[in-house]
Amino acid sequence: MREVKKVLIVTNVPQDYRIAMFNALNLLLQKENIQFKVAFGAAGYKRRKSKLDFNKMKFDYTILESTKFTFGSTENTMFTYPGLLKLHKEYRPDMTFVIGYSPATIKLWFYSFFMNINYFIWSGSVNFKGRKDSTLRKILRKILVKRAKGFIAYGTKAKEYLVYLGAPENKIHIAINTVDTHFFNEIAKKRLNRKVNTQKQLLYLGYLTPGKKIDDLIKTINELKNLRNDFVLRIIGDGPAIENLKSLTSELHLTDIIKFEGFKQKNDLPPFMEQTDCFLFQTGCDIWGLVLNEAMAAGLPCIVSPNAGAARDLVFDTKNGLILDFGSHKIAASRINELLNDEVLLQKMGYSANEFIESNVTAEKSAQGFISAIKQYCSHA
Repeated sequence: MREVKKVLIVTNVPQDYRIAMFNALNLLLQKENIQFKVAFGAAGYKRRKSKLDFNKMKFDYTILESTKFTFGSTENTMFTYPGLLKLHKEYRPDMTFVIGYSPATIKLWFYSFFMNINYFIWSGSVNFKGRKDSTLRKILRKILVKRAKGFIAYGTKAKEYLVYLGAPENKIHIAINTVDTHFFNEIAKKRLNRKVNTQKQLLYLGYLTPGKKIDDLIKTINELKNLRNDFVLRIIGDGPAIENLKSLTSELHLTDIIKFEGFKQKNDLPPFMEQTDCFLFQTGCDIWGLVLNEAMAAGLPCIVSPNAGAARDLVFDTKNGLILDFGSHKIAASRINELLNDEVLLQKMGYSANEFIESNVTAEKSAQGFISAIKQYCSHA
């Protein structure tokens, strides 16, 4: 029977949704008399506009002050994790959870041949249509997976990808990818007494990049306006695609229907969410899509693309949301129109969405995935 006294997590940057989970995990580990520390690769990076309150971090942490490399876009930022080996020697963790297939993972893999390093890969990567991994990349990931002691997956799709890379299924634990659901649950409570809007309020929230396929959403809205004229779509967010999206909106004469609200901090979101009739998430590819967690936790009826990894674990079609291919613009518009005409179903979906998140997808539930991996590791001699 192994004894675990110290646990280390190595990840990229502090983020609001991670802080909630790390706080929950820290409390659970304290009950087991296990020390917990998080090593961040950096304090942040360029595209992150969200303000972070470091005072909310109730766990021990360090920031490694990495050099950052960007490949193609700021979404593909890599960190060097300097001083990771020194930290490992000083802290001497019994288990180390490391994010994905990062340079940190490669370092731990290499030094595990010479030191007592028991690393677990924590990954959200998924197989998706059109994924083009080089042979070298596949080989490297399979090598990293082979030496890992265990695995943490964001959800079902991430687990399937780990199995594809050679991870034993019985060593993969789900730490469901989630947000600070308590914040958004307060929005859901306020929505219980909201009045029915005469003008339907639609909402998109997220980073505006070509890969999100927001152009498909705009083209769907163009079809929806042929079916009804009592709605407005608000797009909250910023990103490299914003000017092209505004141009497309203008070309289709949708400027009276589609409103670009710009980037908003989390504390600015409640007024928008409280009035929303339906949340639209049309992504072309998201390994997860945390905005779906936020919208469902806030009690919003959600229409989501099957290309979002989160859809597999969070949405039960027509029960607590609707899974819809926004690439077929006319069909998508017709389905959205039908849902907007059914106020009873809209309310039922929103209530069911909030209930599901509160029961299954909280920071505490996510932390339990790590506890499960720790207990399995301890149980093996």
